[in-house]
Amino acid sequence: MSKKKKTMLALAIILGIAAVGLAAGVYAKYIASLTSNSGNISVAKWAFKAENEGKADLLKCELDKTYDAATLVAGKIAPGTKGVCEFKLSNEQSEVGVDYTIVASASNKPTNLKFYSDSSYSTPLTAAGIAGHLDAGANKDAQTRAIYWRWEYETGNDAASIAAGDDIDTQEGIAAGNMTIDFQISGVQVRPQ
Repeated sequence: MSKKKKTMLALAIILGIAAVGLAAGVYAKYIASLTSNSGNISVAKWAFKAENEGKADLLKCELDKTYDAATLVAGKIAPGTKGVCEFKLSNEQSEVGVDYTIVASASNKPTNLKFYSDSSYSTPLTAAGIAGHLDAGANKDAQTRAIYWRWEYETGNDAASIAAGDDIDTQEGIAAGNMTIDFQISGVQVRPQ
């Protein structure tokens, strides 16, 4: 056997012994796999809703009931009328707080009819709508919100603007149709502190 072959054979034997030693070291360890079932975590429930969501017949949106039938046919609006649309919001079944907004939009709305966020008709409703908060578990009696509307009998502060408002109201009265009001109620979970 040549010297080169002896060297290769010796190297192969040494590598074989090293491989067996390494393999033995791998299999000579204690190994354990442990599991635990003691970490149950419950997920909070989300159940924010409006009592009248998706049901126009349950929406309390009424004209002021003080108008005499001789001055206005029931169920109609005209300059000088006002009303309120109420929403009963519930977070009773939720286990998280909610921040909400109510936004109103109308089609075929008389120009001089305005929406308000207060019963004194002093705060016009903005495009952002009405915002509020409900704690986790708050029932519908905890939060009744309203959007108020009023169609002034005379619009403006001086004779010229009142006359212009009257012209607009008259033209819209001649072309009378049905006004549709859509309400969008959005709720977002309050971020835990």
